[in-house]
Amino acid sequence: MTFSRSSHQTDLISHRMDLLGNPYGPSLRVYEVLSNEHSGRIPVRQLASSLVERIADMERVPASWIGLASGMEDLLALVLRAYAQADNLVLFPPTDPGVAYLAGKLGITPTLVPRSSRFALDLDREGLPAFPPSAISIIQNPNDPTGSPVTVQEAVRLIRRSHLLVVDERHLGYGARTLLPLVREFDRVAVLRTFETWAGLGSLPIGYAIAPPAIIQRMREQQLVPVPVAALMAAHATLDDLRAVESTVNRVRDEKARLFRMLRKLNMLQPLPSWANFVLTQIERGDASTIRAELLMRGIVVEMPNQPGVESTLRITASTHEATAALRAALIEIAPLL
Repeated sequence: MTFSRSSHQTDLISHRMDLLGNPYGPSLRVYEVLSNEHSGRIPVRQLASSLVERIADMERVPASWIGLASGMEDLLALVLRAYAQADNLVLFPPTDPGVAYLAGKLGITPTLVPRSSRFALDLDREGLPAFPPSAISIIQNPNDPTGSPVTVQEAVRLIRRSHLLVVDERHLGYGARTLLPLVREFDRVAVLRTFETWAGLGSLPIGYAIAPPAIIQRMREQQLVPVPVAALMAAHATLDDLRAVESTVNRVRDEKARLFRMLRKLNMLQPLPSWANFVLTQIERGDASTIRAELLMRGIVVEMPNQPGVESTLRITASTHEATAALRAALIEIAPLL
């Protein structure tokens, strides 16, 4: 089916509803600190150690349980280099393909344990591959692109089957329950977090691992390059203005609820329950590629996941009230064409 160009078509992108970072960007204090010529004179080690202390206090763990890195990709790379072998990595698709990509660069072929039709971790289903010996299981909580959380019960079962369970919580903060308490109960669990998403520091990536000291030390031994000074300063500035940043996170959470209700009422894209700042939608009318193209012609960008298990879906990130309103208007305009 061929559609004519809408009178509302534009070559300008007005609303990015495919990105995963905080749409309100970093704290204004980040810009102030980075523009201050005196800020950069603090020694790197002092900046890093004081940030570790602040994060440890925030997460209520000893400082020896915190390890810094240059964002989530760097954290995952440290884990893989420290623990993964050619055949002991376990992943749970559909999920963010970034870990599999990193593993491939290191010559690691992961065992793929697919999620159920409802994207849960039903490990008792028939036909699932066996976990390899000394399995390193990496899972997102909540998961991208499905938005589904990991329950405590599911996590405990994974721990029992794994030499190490790594929980990527980059999208935490929009409703999902953290699995951090498991780090205190088990000696083979690591939780990874990052300022890139909720704090809007995608251009200054900095993240941290929370794990028993033995795991943190082993990851540090793989770290070849320290976290850049600018990223450390930005993280400090974020914590200095934490209440303001958390208020924008709350605004995004509220907007996601509004987005969910709007999509459900239109009955074109069926939204699935999500504990992240995005919603995975199943196509009820038309097809994903056509709807995405029509939205793009109207200045709205959404994500079309390209992996088995999420065919005929679009992932839409909550942004601003204006973006949600523009999406609604665009979908209403597109509906007669489908």
